[in-house]
Amino acid sequence: MIHPSRLRRAGMTLVEILVVLAIVGVMAGVVVLGVGIGDRGVGVESEANRLADRLRLAADDVLVTRRPLAIAFDDEGYVFVRGDGTTVSAADAVEPLRERHLLPDGVRMVGLGVSSPMAIDPDGAGAIAGFGFAKGDTRWRVEFDGLNAVVSPVRDPVTS
Repeated sequence: MIHPSRLRRAGMTLVEILVVLAIVGVMAGVVVLGVGIGDRGVGVESEANRLADRLRLAADDVLVTRRPLAIAFDDEGYVFVRGDGTTVSAADAVEPLRERHLLPDGVRMVGLGVSSPMAIDPDGAGAIAGFGFAKGDTRWRVEFDGLNAVVSPVRDPVTS
């Protein structure tokens, strides 16, 4: 006769079910967070924030080194240049200011009331400079006063 404790029941235990549910939950989280990861960092808002960060960094560089710096831009990208028109070299400045930044496909940049190249003057003597970024109907604006850059969305006026 077989003892009842030795009988093997078919099926899964509660612990096994919980482990499977935990694994499925982790996998679902990875999939949800990974959706659209290929497009991250290429939007209009991220490009406007990137320019604002680099303008602040350039203003800090001018304050520390006392060497003139300007931003040269067109609708496809921008580069930081020294006062004599040469691009910023590796020995000159921090890495984000060294190379030309090309905008992603479809994103365009325009100077709003400023022309290229625009001198960066952290002493506050210059007027507030504006830069616009657009991709389709999405538009963002960067306003730079020589020391600080502020990013804001451009909202269409309400039509009645």
